[in-house]
Amino acid sequence: HRRYGILNGGFSRWAAENHPTTKNLPTIEPTDYQPGPADAFTVDYTQVREQLGRDDTVIIDVRPSEFYTGRKVEEARGGHIPGAKNRPYTEDVTKVGNVLLFKATNELAAAYAQLIPSNNSKVIVHCRTGHQASQTFFVLRNLLGYTNVLWYDGGWSEWAARPELPVDTKPQPF
Repeated sequence: HRRYGILNGGFSRWAAENHPTTKNLPTIEPTDYQPGPADAFTVDYTQVREQLGRDDTVIIDVRPSEFYTGRKVEEARGGHIPGAKNRPYTEDVTKVGNVLLFKATNELAAAYAQLIPSNNSKVIVHCRTGHQASQTFFVLRNLLGYTNVLWYDGGWSEWAARPELPVDTKPQPF
């Protein structure tokens, strides 16, 4: 889809700020929807493996740190992709009342500048199955303007299940 929106704070914030809502369904006009080409930002494990050890690529594991280090394991193996840096996706949001909001752009920019050399650096984000990494992908591409962000949707679930792929448990320095 080419047009989309994300509510910062979700529907609960929208409603709490008394923005208009309705239960009425809109009238839908039929269209001749033609999906565009497949995305160019999703990578698979072979493409991630090709980037291991490269100085020009940053791999960011957005899972909680106990999964990254292997202290907690819910997959075939514990740990992380060798060379991956850990920044849990939860560090990009803050709770205000009962609503989660993205942190201020300057705060996010400062945090990611410690991990990623430049806005043009190749970055691969992943979690277990892609859903948490999609938030980080959005932050990097749409809020911070990183231009070469890739998303590994197979994530740790796939990587850990493939015994031929290397695993590390030592944290990577920033």
